[in-house]
Amino acid sequence: GACGPAVDGPCAVDPSRQLLMNLTIVSFARGRTGYEEAEKEFVRRLSGHGTVALEIIRQWRDTDGLPARLLTHTYPVGLYIDGRSYTSVELSAHVGDLLQRGQSHLVFAIGGADGMPAGVDNEVRERWSLSSLTFSHGLARLLLLEALYRSFDMLRGGNYHK
Repeated sequence: GACGPAVDGPCAVDPSRQLLMNLTIVSFARGRTGYEEAEKEFVRRLSGHGTVALEIIRQWRDTDGLPARLLTHTYPVGLYIDGRSYTSVELSAHVGDLLQRGQSHLVFAIGGADGMPAGVDNEVRERWSLSSLTFSHGLARLLLLEALYRSFDMLRGGNYHK
């Protein structure tokens, strides 16, 4: 059955039935963010749950969409200030539900200083929000990595969230 919110939080994934996932985070960047070491740490931690790729796009025009190869057999999610907000428990349950429904390659798009390119707006299946605050793309990427790691740790019954 689908994994959903419960009184004590999301249900844990049966460890004998490991659900591996692929995560791709696409973001705009012009140079170093200062968060690279912390990003590497969360990518390392997440690698126990599947593959993680950080894809930097240096020239992202407003009409551009996601790279075509990231639109086949994937579940694109855009990060927006006005997107849907989740608590950590809700996000973990939602990610678990997506995996249970066979959405094993999640692609996250983080816009640049001018927001999300219009081409991406039409490609995302969901609009999520990390906060109603505006963050640099580098900090948003780090916050997303941490939130995803927390979600997967909760799904596996780990102790990171406690």
